[in-house]
Amino acid sequence: MLEDKIYTLEEMRSLGIDTHEYVFMDQPGETTGTLMLKAESRTPSIRMFFSLSDGRKILTPVFWWQLGRGFQNIPTGTVLKLTYAKNSTGQIHLENAVPV
Repeated sequence: MLEDKIYTLEEMRSLGIDTHEYVFMDQPGETTGTLMLKAESRTPSIRMFFSLSDGRKILTPVFWWQLGRGFQNIPTGTVLKLTYAKNSTGQIHLENAVPV
């Protein structure tokens, strides 16, 4: 497992961290998953990578307005109950993440 830190884009490149199998969540609802990786984004936000209990691999952006919820402080390797919701424009976002 990777270190419990937020990786920079440069660190991901230099370590050869491959995230091509991860896709964005495409439906609202609840699921359970393990936090595998946290990484910077090009904007003032982060990306969180989850391995879900059903085998899917999900990439979840955590936007600047969500950082106050503490998502970035969740340790890598934590199993979480994830709640995804649809916003007013129809996009899916991480609403809540609670350790199981």
